Amino acid sequence: MGRSLALVLPLLVAYEIAIAVLAPGIRNSAELAVAEFVRKLPEHAVQALRYSALATLVVGCVWWFRRSRPRAEVARPQFMLLEALCLAVLLGPSLEFLVGRIGLSASNVEQLPPNPAWLPYLMSVGAGLWEEIVFRLGLLGGLYVVLCRFMRTHERAALGISVLISALLFALYHHVGTAGEPFEAGRFAFRTLAGTILGVLFAWRGLAVVVYMHVFYDLLCDVRVAILS
Repeated sequence: MGRSLALVLPLLVAYEIAIAVLAPGIRNSAELAVAEFVRKLPEHAVQALRYSALATLVVGCVWWFRRSRPRAEVARPQFMLLEALCLAVLLGPSLEFLVGRIGLSASNVEQLPPNPAWLPYLMSVGAGLWEEIVFRLGLLGGLYVVLCRFMRTHERAALGISVLISALLFALYHHVGTAGEPFEAGRFAFRTLAGTILGVLFAWRGLAVVVYMHVFYDLLCDVRVAILS
C-alpha cells in the first residue's frame, strides 16, 4: 500500500493544484461527498484527520522507498502507467462485449457550451482519483477489514462480498443526486461490472493501478467524445 500511495500522491497533488489555479467551479461528486463529511466534523477532528492522513502518506512513502531494493526498479512507475493504460484500453471493449455498446464517458460537462474544452479532462482525473479512493480504498478496503477482523469472515468470502458491495454502490452512485443519470439497466450493469473489475484489480494489483486505469479510461472516453462531436 505504501508504494501505491507514493505513486498516487503526485497525481493527487497535481490535480489539487490544477483545481486551485483553474477554479472550474465544479468538483467530482465522490470528492464532494468526502468534503461534506469532513465539514460536519468538529474542527479538532478535522485537524486530527488531516494530520493523520498526511502522516499516513509520509510513512507510506518512506516505507516504500526504504523497501524498494534494486536500483533497477526505479523505472517501475513507468511500467505501472503502461499497465494501467493497457488495462484502460481493454476495459471498454471487454465490458461492451458483455453488456452491449453503451459508450459511457466520465461526465456530461462537455455537452455544456459555456464550459472550457479542458474541463471534461480535469473532471476525468478527479473521477479516477476520488472514486477509487472512496469506493476501492475506503469502501472495499474498509468492508474487508470489518468482515475479516471483527466478523471473522473467511478472507476469500470477505473479499468477494467487499468487491460485490463496493461495485454495486459504485454503479448506484452514478444514478443518484442532482447530477446523477436516469437509471437504465444496461448502464447500471456496465458500471457494476466495471466496479467489479476495478475491485479485483485493486485487491490484486493495488490502488495505484486502478486509479491510473480509471483516469486513463475516462480520458480516452473524453477523447472519443471530442473526436465524434
